[in-house]
Amino acid sequence: MKFASRAGRLVLVALVLTACGAPSAADRQAATTAKASPPPITLAQAISRATRLGPAGAGTEVVLNFSLKSRHATSLAALVASGHTVTPDEYSAEFGPDPALVSRALAYLRSSGLQAAWSRGSSLIQAQGPAPAVDALLEIGIVNYRIGTGQVFYASVDTPFLAPPLGAVVSAVSGLDSYRQMTGAAVNPGGLKPVDVLKFYNFKPLRDRGLDGTGETILFPEIESLPQSNINDLNKFAKEFGLPPFDNLLTIKHDPSWGPPMKPEGEAVLDLEVVHQIAPNARLVVYTAGPQFVYINRAFDQMISDHLGSIISESLGICETNTSKGQRDAYASVEDRAVALGMTHFAATGDFGAYMCGEDQEPASMFPSTLPTITAVGGTTVFESTDGSYFKESVWGSPIDETGTGGGPSHFYGIPAWQKNVEDASGHGFRQVPDIAGDADPITGFHIVLNGRDTQAGGTSASTPLWAATVALINQDLAAKGLRRIGFANPALYWIGENASRFASPPYHDVTTGNNLAYSGAPGWDFGTGWGSMDGAALDTAWITYIKSGGA
Repeated sequence: MKFASRAGRLVLVALVLTACGAPSAADRQAATTAKASPPPITLAQAISRATRLGPAGAGTEVVLNFSLKSRHATSLAALVASGHTVTPDEYSAEFGPDPALVSRALAYLRSSGLQAAWSRGSSLIQAQGPAPAVDALLEIGIVNYRIGTGQVFYASVDTPFLAPPLGAVVSAVSGLDSYRQMTGAAVNPGGLKPVDVLKFYNFKPLRDRGLDGTGETILFPEIESLPQSNINDLNKFAKEFGLPPFDNLLTIKHDPSWGPPMKPEGEAVLDLEVVHQIAPNARLVVYTAGPQFVYINRAFDQMISDHLGSIISESLGICETNTSKGQRDAYASVEDRAVALGMTHFAATGDFGAYMCGEDQEPASMFPSTLPTITAVGGTTVFESTDGSYFKESVWGSPIDETGTGGGPSHFYGIPAWQKNVEDASGHGFRQVPDIAGDADPITGFHIVLNGRDTQAGGTSASTPLWAATVALINQDLAAKGLRRIGFANPALYWIGENASRFASPPYHDVTTGNNLAYSGAPGWDFGTGWGSMDGAALDTAWITYIKSGGA
């Protein structure tokens, strides 16, 4: 078994692959004992262990994002909480940053020796320049460091000063270090095949009614490239299972200002193949960026500005306590715009159980899944009935290799109103994740095609696109019935969970066994799997009821 975990970057959950076919004794032992790479150390830990090389000189190019203040912040917060939406033009006119103030900020940055750019509708000014110019502009000290692996990075631990032309419109600065990066997050041998997934999670009744994702578009932020060899994998997967080819459904977007993506490791392939088997006619748009926060935020900002689709599947994340306030605020500002525009955003909770920052650290969750404006997706271990239908699931947790579904309270965000009814004392009044879950244990994972071979993969980077595809089917049904699309999903997900007894078939599979190395499954909502996994057909019925009964 090969663990392609993305340790050291933003967190593409631990993507775990095994060869298909009947496993040998050695394969079974590897599946039990192989150990994923540990989560990356924090910036503070890296600096304490690194060799200080001295002040960064003119040869060090610093890449920055300046987050812009929204206008009418109180009204925007009320809009986000209400579930109502606006168009992109309405958002820019009512809530977007003041263009005159942005123009002054741009002029000031350029006069200070930085390149700077902004486009109408964006929540960010993109800027970059030599370290000494950034030092002088923000009154900080940027230092170069080298860690034991030979990696050289720059960082400043100083609080940036914003001169009046910036302070008038800028809310936060991110990019003051180049160390912190995002990373990616009992079944028949070979993993769940498309027919198994449709049966296990009860999507078949929806597909039999003609729901296949037509008219829906799913967006994927990714930190690895998607070369032709991977496109060939996608089409081989589609042909193998009688699905439409990807050629007319897939769009790949990249801009040089988003930094160089990593070499492909299979994360994007996993995301796309999981979605395609459930919603085979949904359009798919991949935004590729470098793994540094500053680049991902740029691509994410453009994704929302483009607004090519209303569903986001994000298998990226980073230990929440290893983020700066500037990084979190920059991302949260763009996410507020996504919610206001009616987008549904799923994010993986990670694959290191409750210890996203490492077993030697206190329990912590994965950002951005901890944002209250995002739907956090956890992971399960699945057990099929002999006919392939649903039998049961357990919280994914493997103490031997210290992997499992992320879950626990946020360290920064208070518990939102829609979560109050399931507030857990262990959360100490903070946002609780995950909200929902799905198959993620690599040993019970999904059948995919990668590098020309049939293989098996797991991680919460598999359960996240599973939920994105579910919403594509439900959105299609809602549109056909003349009802509004889902938009921000959490109020509905919690209403459905709290009113599950109203429905003839439970919309969720309640997962009550297992643990994620700290928190155990329990009846109802829990830190292991949230409300649990979906029963596709029952959830569709419940969502229609929610909207018709006056849900926001």
